[in-house]
Amino acid sequence: MRKLFLLFFFTLAILSADSQQLFNYCIAPPPLTGYVTTLLSYSNPSLANYTFYYRITLECAQTPQLFPLTIMDLNSRDKKVLSWHLDSVENITGVIDPCLVFASAPCHQTFYYHIDVQMAVYGAGSVAATINCCRPFNAQNMFYEIPYASGQIPCCANAACVGFLGPVSNGIVNFIRLPVLPPGQINSSPQFTSNDTILNVCQNRPFTYHIHASDVDNDSVAYHFSPPRIFFNEHQGTLPFPTGAFKAGYSNTDPAGPDLLLDPVTGLMQGSIHDTGTFVIPFSAVEYRNGVFLDSIMQDLLVKVYDCSQLPKPKASIPDSLNSCSGFAINFPNNSSPLYPGNNWNNTTFQWDFGDGGSSQLVYPSHTYADTGTYDTRVIIFPGLYCADTAYSKVLVYPYVKSDFSYSQDTCSGQQILFNNTSTSTSGDINFTQWDFKKDSSLLFSTSQYNTAYTFTKAPQTYTVILTVGNTKGCMATDTQYVNINQSPFPLASHDTILTKGATLQLQVNDGNYNYNGQYNWWPPDGLSDPSSPDPVLNSTTDNTYYVTVINSFGCTLQDSIDVKYYSGPDIYVPNAFTPNGDGKNDVFKPVPVGISEFRYFRVYNRYGQLMFHTNKANQGWDGNFNGTQAQQGTYVWEVSGVDYLGKTIHKQGAVILIR
Repeated sequence: MRKLFLLFFFTLAILSADSQQLFNYCIAPPPLTGYVTTLLSYSNPSLANYTFYYRITLECAQTPQLFPLTIMDLNSRDKKVLSWHLDSVENITGVIDPCLVFASAPCHQTFYYHIDVQMAVYGAGSVAATINCCRPFNAQNMFYEIPYASGQIPCCANAACVGFLGPVSNGIVNFIRLPVLPPGQINSSPQFTSNDTILNVCQNRPFTYHIHASDVDNDSVAYHFSPPRIFFNEHQGTLPFPTGAFKAGYSNTDPAGPDLLLDPVTGLMQGSIHDTGTFVIPFSAVEYRNGVFLDSIMQDLLVKVYDCSQLPKPKASIPDSLNSCSGFAINFPNNSSPLYPGNNWNNTTFQWDFGDGGSSQLVYPSHTYADTGTYDTRVIIFPGLYCADTAYSKVLVYPYVKSDFSYSQDTCSGQQILFNNTSTSTSGDINFTQWDFKKDSSLLFSTSQYNTAYTFTKAPQTYTVILTVGNTKGCMATDTQYVNINQSPFPLASHDTILTKGATLQLQVNDGNYNYNGQYNWWPPDGLSDPSSPDPVLNSTTDNTYYVTVINSFGCTLQDSIDVKYYSGPDIYVPNAFTPNGDGKNDVFKPVPVGISEFRYFRVYNRYGQLMFHTNKANQGWDGNFNGTQAQQGTYVWEVSGVDYLGKTIHKQGAVILIR
């Protein structure tokens, strides 16, 4: 299989046999970028599968208007017209001179597209081309000759230029020659990997932009400024496409003047531009193999140059004063501009002086002072640059006042709760107190008493209690706590009990208040020592369900039940099979002790004697897993041991079948 990657940059329009189609759509002059990559893989000697890739960078307020890609066979002059498929859209960060201040951060988006196509490969090969009308009509360095009416954008959509038959000098063409490679040769063209962006710089101020293109074949790549390619009104598929013209003072080698240079080896573009406006800078990445030219890819870079002396300067801004009442640590706000959230600007720096010898270069620093006092703080934005600015603030450190309170306990409705103010202040006396009792956002009660009491009337509820205190230094602090009302009695510890015939059972409830002055009613009373006690003794031999109603001293109630079954014993009953399949039935293999006062152990082994499970708790069992993995279906050996209520040791062993 042979592969050929061919890459070029373009702004998109259409190449069509219909010459008038070029002039039926007007693209206002947005900054556009993009590339096309061609993948060539032979399925037979005369066919190739191509994938064309395209990217276009726009300001976020603009939407790309895409036209098909045209591919011409240079032998037959047959054409294919193909539509693009959108793959993704990504937000990108522009490059901005740190001394430029905009009302909001410049916003750019890159749109990524591709086209798959199969083509015949023979003879002179093919040309894939796409065009766009137009480059920015107000480009400072480009010369355009299109006639157009006053006030109209010269994009050949108006009547003034429909009949124009010469070259469209600000219309962009991007094309790539798809050659026929000798059998066995593989080539992938370079691909631009430098950041998609639009440069915003200051006039006469140095700036840099690193152009980079990668090549998977490790062929050498050189970087050069390029002539701007344009297109004819009537395209006949001839090569090469014509080049546009630069204004006086600019050229193919100096597209933005003599002081902007491009290193052909590293791709580093650096220097300055001495005029203001929008500059179109075409450049190419040229691929060589063993010193032989293979192909090239081209890109237009837009650079917007501003007279920064006429624009607002960066401004450092922090509050005039900051007051810390909760501790010695201060989190410093920063209202400086430019300060665009979510963007990382190269060379955007801050220099903080906290007034006690401490400093920071963070945008939003935090600093801990060693003692109380007043400190003179300053921040410098872009220190060392011609546009640096400084702001000052006084920091008052008077830690600290702390709001805090305690109360007796949560309770049911109608129970008065005492709230004790335990707030502290290390600098000045507490001279302000405010209590607020709330349910959600509704205020139920408010008072300025230092200590207070309150009776909640609705329950069960969770209420919010807020205490705000202030001291003579002007510091305020707030504490918020949540009070739960109506603590119900706890459910019975067990709802299913097995007893040996003749054994007794101590029943017991917990009313949530230590069973103090509560009301208890067990029913039916059969076999119970005291049905009105919180802990009656059951002495019976008949299976039954016992119900209990509890009213605690707060008025909180509970109704619950316990099932009691009797077996012959004392003994330990163990099932002979279980199915740990998660259906909630017979999922756990565990013993059933009857009349056992001391449960010693329960163990499960596989047929090789490996211990699979062990417990000394009677209510625990094996779930069929070992070290986090399901045990295999089959037979396992178990043993269990305990002491019954008569003091006799019971030891049993047997086998169980695990069924999946």
